Amino acid sequence: MQQVDFTTLMAACCELRSHWLPARIEQVVQRDRFTICMALRTLQDRGWLTLSWHPQAARLCMGSSPPKGTDTFTFSQQLRHQLNGLALIGIEPIADWERVIDLQIGQRPQAGVDWHLYIEVIGKYSNVILTNAEDRIVTAAHQVSSQQSRVRPIQTGDIYQSPPALRDPIPTLSESFEHWQQRVALIPGSLKQNLLKTYRGLSSTLVLSMLSAAALSFEQMTEQLREQDWQRLFQVWQDWLLALEKQTFTPGLWETNTSRGKTLGYSVLGWEITHPFLDTQTLLDDYYARQLGEQTFQQLQQQLQQKVKAHLQKLQTKAQTFQAQLSAAETAETYREQADLLMAHLHTWQPGMTTLTLMDFESGAPCTLRLNPEKMPSKMPKPGINVIRN
Repeated sequence: MQQVDFTTLMAACCELRSHWLPARIEQVVQRDRFTICMALRTLQDRGWLTLSWHPQAARLCMGSSPPKGTDTFTFSQQLRHQLNGLALIGIEPIADWERVIDLQIGQRPQAGVDWHLYIEVIGKYSNVILTNAEDRIVTAAHQVSSQQSRVRPIQTGDIYQSPPALRDPIPTLSESFEHWQQRVALIPGSLKQNLLKTYRGLSSTLVLSMLSAAALSFEQMTEQLREQDWQRLFQVWQDWLLALEKQTFTPGLWETNTSRGKTLGYSVLGWEITHPFLDTQTLLDDYYARQLGEQTFQQLQQQLQQKVKAHLQKLQTKAQTFQAQLSAAETAETYREQADLLMAHLHTWQPGMTTLTLMDFESGAPCTLRLNPEKMPSKMPKPGINVIRN
């Protein structure tokens, strides 16, 4: 599942600022253990803002309304108590090239900020944290104790601290081609990995899209690139930075065929897309609804398969037991006839005998019973009696 990167987050925030500021917060509902939905109303429209701290699908976008039902989550109750009826007046990143967004909330538009709702879209460490005007934590979707993290504990009453700052260089439009190429090619190796390690703000999906747009192989090595290859890639790099600066995005889905089947992804830069979308909000809501729905389906399918497999194993064990009983039942009548014959002629038995020849009741033919010489006939198990017909 593709994760929201810096570029996608900026595209989503740009649209939110354009269409949903200022907005009144009318309702807060927690859809599941990773997702909050906030009902926003402007003078023109009403919609639901999705805030997710899912380890694989953390995001911030307008989405579908939550299903009706009882909301028993403590986090949403705390948010409702503090934020219902207030106004969303700002949507800003806390720092350049950081995937942490500050939803600024106040009593009314153009008033002071009374609350900060921080959405940290940082993969498996994603979180949603509410603080007051002094940045003191009031509640958090996921609290982190000092035992869990000495670097950055997140507890009610603590002063909010942003995630550790990135130290990689910041991409800029003013950087020359020669300086950029020198940085990326400083250590020979995979072009993809060198880009990811050299600059901040990049994701694996974005780099692969850049390489595809520049007509380069995904396994391309830096020492194998020709001058024209570097020039094409640098032009794509500049297009990316220009889109971020001017906030001009082209959202859409792309689909590729792999050995494992079809792979679905998205881009907000218009590269390699096969299904364009009108806005980033609809794109993100549609993509993650599909992916999370498929993930849930696969989990349920696996659980059902495991239960069916375990039940089949139990039934197979029972069937084997019943089969053994049926096999034994086929010879039960023979053993009964032999036992009756032996008991009817018990007076002919002598201790230590291993065989005893008697006349069959029905046919009158002689039959020989094999006996256990160490047991009395009355205690001899039926399977120990074998018939030898003369």
